[in-house]
Amino acid sequence: MRFVKGLIGLILITVGLMLIVITIDDSLLIKNILLKVLGTFCIFIGADILHRQFHPNKYNRI
Repeated sequence: MRFVKGLIGLILITVGLMLIVITIDDSLLIKNILLKVLGTFCIFIGADILHRQFHPNKYNRI
């Protein structure tokens, strides 16, 4: 399960970067903004998932 969550985190980071790069060629402003916001959220969620995999004790509050 840990391997699957780590893989999902890496995939989310990669998809987020691709969404941000796609916006360079398009001319529609609203589409660019939405893709950049969606890409940024994907990167943050992927980084959070990966951080929880490598530092699980930080999230276990007593």
